[in-house]
Order: sequence, then structure tokens, then C-alpha cells
Amino acid sequence: MWVVGLVITLLAILALTVFLLAPRTPRPAGLRDRTDLAAYLETVAKSGAAPSVSVAVMRNNAVLWEHAVGTANLLAQRPAHTDTRYHWWSVTKVATALTVLGLVDDGVIDLDTEVAMLLPFFQVAGLETGSHPITIRHLLNHTSGLPDPIPAMFGWVRYDRQGPDQTAFLQEHFQGFCSLRFQPGSDRRYSNLGFMVLGAVIEKVTGQQFEDAVAARVFGPAGMTSSGFVFDEDHDSEALGSHPVSHVFTPLLPFYLGLGDLVAARRGTTLWFNRFYINAAPPTGLIGTARDVARLGQAAMRPDVILQVETLDLMMPDDDSPSLGWSEKGHEWYQHRGGGPGYAAILRIYPQEGLSIAVVGNGTALEVETIADAIHNVEMTR
Repeated sequence: MWVVGLVITLLAILALTVFLLAPRTPRPAGLRDRTDLAAYLETVAKSGAAPSVSVAVMRNNAVLWEHAVGTANLLAQRPAHTDTRYHWWSVTKVATALTVLGLVDDGVIDLDTEVAMLLPFFQVAGLETGSHPITIRHLLNHTSGLPDPIPAMFGWVRYDRQGPDQTAFLQEHFQGFCSLRFQPGSDRRYSNLGFMVLGAVIEKVTGQQFEDAVAARVFGPAGMTSSGFVFDEDHDSEALGSHPVSHVFTPLLPFYLGLGDLVAARRGTTLWFNRFYINAAPPTGLIGTARDVARLGQAAMRPDVILQVETLDLMMPDDDSPSLGWSEKGHEWYQHRGGGPGYAAILRIYPQEGLSIAVVGNGTALEVETIADAIHNVEMTR
């Protein structure tokens, strides 16, 4: 028993050490205007939370303010600018949800279509007699009961531009994560796997690759001209990911990502990553500018850009029912955060104000919600 106690004590000490040494995103104080906001962002970029941060604010489809600070690529000495592109991680789910809901508007699928009717390989374990089968709606609002494949998902990366067929990739991994955590509709728990399934549904009903369907149904109507699932060839607009040595993810990196392929260099207490891509594109694969994140938010709350008003109401319900596509909602806003090794992002919308706020950065430890709060507080005093 004393061995178990010793191990627990050592783990507790390690966790405390990581907590104390990990970089912190500075808290804003006394910000009165955009000049103060810009100075605050400079402080954030110097804090170690993220070497660079890019933000964009839009209202009623017009850019109000955008700003970028810090270093996008220390190895090449490239500063960040407003056209710098970052991994969005889970903010991708908003674009995937819009694609699916657009297909609902077009009558191609129904929210209550059973997934197994579209994807014959979709056979889950643990579905009880009398329980409702998993539907498109369950996947969109995270009530399917499917597990979340984190941290294994961190290992689903590649270092070349050509990505896998999303349906084939899902089939390859599905059997390892097909046991339900709860009966469909009885609870709500976040699942990246659910959005991987939605990607396969999109491919099935459109006959297109997932990435092409999103480009046609979301990028074009939303005016997202600087987004995609790969970086540009020339590297000039790319933010390399960075990661603090003192972070809870650090012990996982050798097991799931392989430090030899992932890490380009260490500078002080920061690891700089090589360019990498996410194989599970539907939940986490998008890359782009803060401006395009904000444009995505505008398209996700304005009727007849991508969705009809009735479908937008389902995406942004004004009652306690779960939203479709957004992971979090407050009294006046909906948001989706994205985070993983190397990058962090957030998209927040205020439908009554017509306002969308986007924050992206190339640091695992960046607390994007703190920055979004600061931006909104300043914008509401203008």
C-alpha cells in the first residue's frame, strides 16, 4: 500500500509543479478602448501563453476591428499579421454543423434520420432495447452517447498535405470507440467522434469529399477566402504551433504524436512544432485567419446566408434545449472553443448585437475566452 501512496504523492507533486510553472494568460484590467486592447494583446504574446495572437471583430457582416501581435514563426523570424493562418481545432465543428444543417434545409436529410440508415457500418455497442437509435440531431447536439476519442485523437495527425478519405478513416477507427456511454438522448457529453460521423454522412449524401462539401456550402456563402484544411505551400502566412514544456499535455506527446516528427526546436521553455495536419477533419481540421473565423460566426447567425431562419433557430435556441453545433451558450451569446497541441481558438457570437468575435493563437496554453471577454467589454463601451 505504501507504494501506491508514494506514486499518488509523486503524481500530485508533478501535477502541482506543472500547474505552478505553466504559463498564464494575463488578466485584463482597465481596458477602455482598442488601443488598450492592442497593448493587452502584446502583453499576452509576451507571457508565454502564445507567441502570437490574432483577433477579429465583425458586426452585421462588416469588419469592425482586427489586430495581430507577436511571432507567428520564431524559427523563420516571421511576425504575425492579420492574414496569418492558424489551426482552429474544434471551432471546425461550427462549419461542419452548418454544412449538415444546409443539407437539412435542402431536404437531403432530416435531423431525425437514423445514422445507421445512411452508414451501414455504423453499429454501436450498448444500445438498449427500447432506446432510440442515434440520429443526426443527436450527433449535432452531443447527445448521441458516443465517446470522445481524446487523447488518442492527438495521434491522428500527419505531416503531408494529402489527407485521408474521411469515411474510410472513420471506419478504420470506429470499432475502437463504438461503445455507448449513455443511451441516445438521455444525457449530453461532448464527442469529437460524433462529428467524425457527421463528416461521413456529408460524404454519403453529397457524393463529395468532406472538405469539398464544406468549401462549397460554407466557405463560399460566408466569404471565407482564407480558410481550408491545409496551409499554403509558401509558409509565409503560417503560424507554427508552440507548446510550453510545463503543460498537462506534455507527457502525452511522445506517446501519441512522436516528438521526433512533431518538434522542430526548443527555445527556452517552449517547444516549436513542425507543420502538421489533423486527419480527423470534420471535428478539428480547419485552418485559417481570425477574420475568417469571425466571418463564419456572421454566417452562422444571419438568415439566408447558409441557413433558413427556422434552422438557425434550432442552432441557436432561446430555451434550455441543446443547440446544434455550438458547444456552449450564455445569456446573450453562443460560442465554440478549439484547443489542442500548438494552437487555441474561439468563436463567439452575440446574435442580438449582430456581433462575432474571433481569437486565434499559436500556443496550447492560451486562454482564448479571457481575451474574447475583454474584446466584448471594450466593444460594448464604444
